[in-house]
Amino acid sequence: MADFGRSLSRTWRLVASSLVLCCLGPLAIVSCSSGDAVNTSTSTGGTATTGAGAAGAGGAGNGGAGSGGAGATGGAGGAGGAGGTGSSSTSSTGHGGAGGGPGAKVVRLLAIGDTGEGNEAQHAVADRMNEKCEKVGGCDAVLVNGDNFYDNGVASVDDPQWGEKFEAPYDRPNLHGVPFYVVLGNHDHGPTSSGNKQAQIDYASLPLGSGPGMRPSDKWHMPAAWYDVTIGHVHLFALDTVDFLNGTQKDQMSAKVKTSKATWKIVFGHHPRFTSGEHFWDNNLLGIAGMFAFQKAVYCGADMFMTGHDHNLEFIDKGRDGDCPGTHFVVSGAGAKTRDTFEFVPKDEKQLYFSDAVEGFAYMEFDGPKLSFEFIDRSGAVVFSKTMTK
Repeated sequence: MADFGRSLSRTWRLVASSLVLCCLGPLAIVSCSSGDAVNTSTSTGGTATTGAGAAGAGGAGNGGAGSGGAGATGGAGGAGGAGGTGSSSTSSTGHGGAGGGPGAKVVRLLAIGDTGEGNEAQHAVADRMNEKCEKVGGCDAVLVNGDNFYDNGVASVDDPQWGEKFEAPYDRPNLHGVPFYVVLGNHDHGPTSSGNKQAQIDYASLPLGSGPGMRPSDKWHMPAAWYDVTIGHVHLFALDTVDFLNGTQKDQMSAKVKTSKATWKIVFGHHPRFTSGEHFWDNNLLGIAGMFAFQKAVYCGADMFMTGHDHNLEFIDKGRDGDCPGTHFVVSGAGAKTRDTFEFVPKDEKQLYFSDAVEGFAYMEFDGPKLSFEFIDRSGAVVFSKTMTK
């Protein structure tokens, strides 16, 4: 009877979420469409160029009006200064410290998602991230896959959640000086959130300090709602999947992926294209509304589409999208909590790994033409690994 009750409860939850999404679908379309005019002045950032290695100090970029690109990470992997304001600004290249340089071949990245809780699990995952970076001799960046602040984003750059749910959890010695490249999720802004999207963008350019209007670290990087960053031979493309009807975003980011000459191309955003998690059903409703076409226009030609949204860890092998045969699909959305998967969600046909049992993160090491991938859980155990070679 307990199992039957649990299944019945989840069935009603599925029906309710489907009804909510069907009702909110038109709102999402109106919100995204009407948001285009606003977004044009805030969502086109410059391209940051970085190197791999230890942290160093970066310079500041300059631009015109609007929101500009992020400060670049330094030639030896150091975090760069904040980009200047400008709708098409160009970020400066930082000057790196010891241990790398523009020609360094190894780039080390972490990827987390759905982190905005400030709970014990988020701190535990951060501890393991800190230990991994120490073990490998330093990390170059962290990808943050959205839903950065539960349940409704932040109200302003001075919202106390910045400390509780971002600065405090990642205040770890081996994460200092490591840029966190962040994208927006459905809890951060959009038709189902009261969050202030612009506040998350503006926070990245606040001066360092402890007073009002300041930030205690330079970790947070979100120069715009969508942007791209180059770290050595790895090119990162950050999407706002909530705003999937924005044609400007689709055109700009798909063009960047197509013209990139980087050895490795990683697209990351919040909503997955393929998932075996709890959001399988409502994700497909968003796909019908146009999200899948938007995602595909960008990730096709990339080596990986990295996302969150489902609070689990999943690796889906390349070949899942026959039109984009070289693209792997990864969900790393267990940065602060997990969620049991609905019993009737099908297992993806190309799934190599799935777990909704424990929080964790992804680690990626790019060594020339080789990518070593790992999922690491909150205890520090490597629960999945795969090596990919160009």
